Amino acid sequence: MFRAVIVFCLIGVSPAAFAQFLFGPSERPTLAACMATPENKAWIQSVTHQLRERAPKLNLGSGTVTIKFHVDFRGHVTRASLANYDNNARALVAAGMITSLKLPPPPFDMDADCRDFEQTFHFH
Repeated sequence: MFRAVIVFCLIGVSPAAFAQFLFGPSERPTLAACMATPENKAWIQSVTHQLRERAPKLNLGSGTVTIKFHVDFRGHVTRASLANYDNNARALVAAGMITSLKLPPPPFDMDADCRDFEQTFHFH
């Protein structure tokens, strides 16, 4: 009887829904979905506020640096990687700004994909 119930459930579920059940959602949530709750919105705004405050003010020539990073549940920056840069000095300055962020812990129920960020710094 138990096997029959499981087989019935597996047959009745669409393949896409079953795959999502097994492997999780296939698409990253949008920014609007990440900011759906007031707590998530306030936390994301605190991250962007700190990034704006730390914008580079050094004269290192013209260029851009793009860094991708993740914030864990303690508010620490992890998995930072340089996605695009053309000068090592600018890359080091940008990486230092990202790793020195002092972020509060994100809301407990926040999706892990909503804690992935990509920041581009423009040097003039």
